[in-house]
Amino acid sequence: GVFDKQTVGRLQALLDEQRAAGTPSRQVLYTHLPPAVPASSQEGMAALMEQWLNPHACAARLSTLPIAEKLREWVRSLLQAEPVLFQDLLMSKNPGHKPFPFHQDFPFWPVAEPAGGVLWAPLDPVDEEAGGLTVACGSHLAGIGPPIDLHSGGAQPGFTATVETPLRFAALTPVLDPGDAIWLHPLLWHRSGRNRSGRQRRVWASTWLPAEARWLHARAPRHPATLRLPDGEPVGAHGWAPLTAGQVQS
Repeated sequence: GVFDKQTVGRLQALLDEQRAAGTPSRQVLYTHLPPAVPASSQEGMAALMEQWLNPHACAARLSTLPIAEKLREWVRSLLQAEPVLFQDLLMSKNPGHKPFPFHQDFPFWPVAEPAGGVLWAPLDPVDEEAGGLTVACGSHLAGIGPPIDLHSGGAQPGFTATVETPLRFAALTPVLDPGDAIWLHPLLWHRSGRNRSGRQRRVWASTWLPAEARWLHARAPRHPATLRLPDGEPVGAHGWAPLTAGQVQS
């Protein structure tokens, strides 16, 4: 019950408008590699899901920023710190998409420490049949793992750390309704299976960091945010939504 029906409807409409406006985001999973792309990614993100990266930074008609702004006070209470919207995603896992293997989110972020969290909010009923989110309970206590190749399930090239960590923990796949949400620790291992429901499974996920956290490009040197956000600065140095710097923020 985090979002009311009106907000869920607006997010559903925004995803549909993004879909109608053009091509979803391309491959953005390899944040540590040189420009050569591994053979495992030739199918691209389209093999895993439809995804639109950072709709909050879009022009007003397509932007999720007003919805994120309404969340700030609530997220502030979770973080016990001033919240900064680092990135967000509108995504749809449809029948035919491949499963997502277990992974942590933090290894994909150009941030110094695993602070903050991800608010994962389904826009359709979610359960295991619909490719719901499965979490490895307590796995955030096991430390930082490698960035995962989400096509193969193994560590990205150049990383040898084990990816067996999540298998040591009990798995849970919550049943969620539109308007519910899960707050994910950056180091929590999670995955999603195939969508066998026959319908789309739409989600809005927003990533929030405490304002005093700092950018560290070396952690994810090919993340798109490294082109916009100065290395070493506090993430709150350019407002609560730094990727929209230059736009009006309240």
